[in-house]
Amino acid sequence: MYVLTPNEMRELDRMTIEEFGIPNRVLMESAGRGVASVIIREFDSDLTGLKCVVVAGKGNNGGDGFVVARYLATNDANVEVYLIGQKSEVKGVAKENLELLEKLGIEIHEIQTENDLGLFEFDIATADVIVDAIFGTGFKGEVQGVYRSVIDAINDADGLVVAVDIPSGVNGATGEVGDIAVIADLTVTMAFPKLGHFLYPGRFHTGELMVVDIGIPKSFAENRIKRMLITNELAADIVPVRLGHEHKGDFGRVLFVAGSRGYTGAASLASMAALRVGAGLSFLAIPKSLNDIVEVKLTEVITIPVDEHDGAITEKSIEELLSGERKFDVAAIGPGISRKEKAQKAVLKFLKEFEKPVVVDADGVVALAGHLEILKERPPMSTVLTPHPGEMSKLIDMPPDEINKRRVEIAESFAKEHQVILVLKGAPTVIGTPGGMVFLNSTGNAGLASGGTGDVLTGAIAGFIAQGLDVVDAVLLGVYLHGLAGDLAAEDLGEHSLVAGDLLDYLPEAMLELSESD
Repeated sequence: MYVLTPNEMRELDRMTIEEFGIPNRVLMESAGRGVASVIIREFDSDLTGLKCVVVAGKGNNGGDGFVVARYLATNDANVEVYLIGQKSEVKGVAKENLELLEKLGIEIHEIQTENDLGLFEFDIATADVIVDAIFGTGFKGEVQGVYRSVIDAINDADGLVVAVDIPSGVNGATGEVGDIAVIADLTVTMAFPKLGHFLYPGRFHTGELMVVDIGIPKSFAENRIKRMLITNELAADIVPVRLGHEHKGDFGRVLFVAGSRGYTGAASLASMAALRVGAGLSFLAIPKSLNDIVEVKLTEVITIPVDEHDGAITEKSIEELLSGERKFDVAAIGPGISRKEKAQKAVLKFLKEFEKPVVVDADGVVALAGHLEILKERPPMSTVLTPHPGEMSKLIDMPPDEINKRRVEIAESFAKEHQVILVLKGAPTVIGTPGGMVFLNSTGNAGLASGGTGDVLTGAIAGFIAQGLDVVDAVLLGVYLHGLAGDLAAEDLGEHSLVAGDLLDYLPEAMLELSESD
């Protein structure tokens, strides 16, 4: 599913009207009818006696709201409509739909100043459903004047709040919110989701998101939009197929270069995650003084004790690994290896000499600071970086808060410039690819903000690469499945109590759910 900016959506609207020949009034009718249909389904097709308050602005978003009001009224709801502004200010197709409401005998209450809020506040407080059709996706900046009081009243109400296209006050391109924005229970958007639905704080204000078809051809987005949402359907189509006659070697050999004194947990989580997603064999190269610890902790992982200095790997460790008889299909380096000088040099040596796909995480990412030229020297489509904003800041000299605000832009530009697959972890996780495609993940929750969950993600991605998936597909599936496991765990355990080890327990359930939905 493509994810658009408001400007891109306006261009597709224009193409649909001018080139495809669907009039604007038909698009508005389809949009309003689509929103109303969602509301009707929410109440099992029976709106009898329900009080529905539609709050409309003067533009096209308000016009959509007028159509919603008409369909709710014809389905036996008690509808009240409030226009923020004067009826004389409403133009074009929106005006036509306003006049249709008046023909049905529905009064349009005008709100121009704070003095007009008395009846409005009563109706909002007693409403079963509140439809927010004030601003739409083009809003930027701060909510001003009487609009603030209107949105305050909506947010204080107990009724179901349904936003038309996007909650009013949310920037549709960035997800940014000023002092106030509508907090919706449900947002119904037209044709394609918008970036502001997924980027915080917009994601919080959006609530449940539903997309309705209004007649814009999906082909208009193809070759124009290079931004997609990882959906259940997309992920399910990637799950590796098993025919029944395979042996463990067929599902790949993964090497993990991970762990240091005090950080054996990171190594254990990553190496076990690869097996949990189906890799055939998982090998863990660990500083030799720590081998007994992980031997006790890990039953299914094969450990390789390597040279160390002060409890961390060294360049000699890498020589031992790459000159040995064992062959690996993919490697992951970085979880818990430390930021000690010798360990950081070991990362660079490994990336220069190991020519198969590598997933680079945590301290491995930090080792690349000042050495990004190594990435372009590696084979094409063979390097995956999985930083959180703090680690990313070491690579591009930008504060983590700024990276969070610009995560889509940064994922796209960094991946293209350095020819890597970049997994910028966070809310949401954003994936940039060398070809310029960007993917936003749709799974995960705040329970994943816990030490070690990123190590599980690293192992999952490496495990899928080992099974022969295209590297980008492996990343998409790994990210989605990791978030889904977190969602399933949170349902049973709650977000507050979720820890990284829980993900290992829920990855099988997540895999089963995906496999059955294919």
